Amino acid sequence: MRKFLIISISILFLSFDLVEYSFYQRDDGPSKIKASFIYNFTRYFEWPESKEPTFNITILGDNPGLAAKLTDMSSTKTVGAKKIVVHTINTLAEAAKPEILFILPDKSSALSEAVSKFKGKGTLIVTEKQGLAKVGAAINFVILENNIKFELNKTSAGKAGLKVSSKIEPLASKVLD
Repeated sequence: MRKFLIISISILFLSFDLVEYSFYQRDDGPSKIKASFIYNFTRYFEWPESKEPTFNITILGDNPGLAAKLTDMSSTKTVGAKKIVVHTINTLAEAAKPEILFILPDKSSALSEAVSKFKGKGTLIVTEKQGLAKVGAAINFVILENNIKFELNKTSAGKAGLKVSSKIEPLASKVLD
């Protein structure tokens, strides 16, 4: 009986450890925040007229958590009358014509190519690596005081063919002209 009690208690504590471990391993927080930011950026930029029925958000690189959050969001939200479609790609050559291109840090070397490829075509380029707002990204996520913030480069957005609302400027941690 005592051996059964010890085994039962051990299994109980082990199951608590497994639940706690899996809870802390999730990447829900940052992915959820970035997905929310990305969706809300659609309110502060004006894209060129397009007859396409979808609004394409493309992630360059591998971030399943972010892709899942954006896909979840796309099931209930739209951009104007357009349905949001989320794509994940590994190379810039796979990008057809995204309205938003999110370049993950491990793919940041593709930024200059992306800026060149989508110049004047209405693609908002979003990154998350230090200094990329200065070299072509219109939006760059940064961590300030343990919070996710973003930098805005109005010149880069303009070169991409986007009109920037002045309402986004107070929300940015830094605005570059």
